[in-house]
Amino acid sequence: MKRFRSIVCLLCMLFVLVACESETEKPAVNMTPAPEDTPLPTPELETITVFTIDSAKMTTVPSRVKKIPGNDNVDYIVQLVLDNLEDSDIHISKAFMEGENAVIVFKSKSKPLKNCSFEMETLILDCFSTSVLDNVEGCRGVIFRSDKGKYTSDNLTLDEDEIYASN
Repeated sequence: MKRFRSIVCLLCMLFVLVACESETEKPAVNMTPAPEDTPLPTPELETITVFTIDSAKMTTVPSRVKKIPGNDNVDYIVQLVLDNLEDSDIHISKAFMEGENAVIVFKSKSKPLKNCSFEMETLILDCFSTSVLDNVEGCRGVIFRSDKGKYTSDNLTLDEDEIYASN
């Protein structure tokens, strides 16, 4: 009989525990669906085309580069070309507009004025001139100079105001 009472007592305690647990509040579950992540509109990146050199084929090739809005001056375009050529031996002294013509001044001891074949020199000059003519509003021609005056390289001589390329 003692055994019967012990079993009944255990069952009662179990019943009380189960009853108490069901009465405790459970945290509410939010059944509303989570809102979908809406991507923020991203501004379109403006790109421009500058020219670089495919040294395997020895040709100029177009290259799309990101453009900072509002920067379309000759100095900026020349810097983009210089960055894309990735030749640490090419040094620009300055680039500016002179009337309707862009003037690009190379340092006299760097490429394309020194240590450059005629073919590579022509490719370098073509990259700069085509990129500037295509991207600088109002530019009608490109003049190359040395920081010592007229453009005189190992392969080519241009007068100080001679237009190398024009639209």
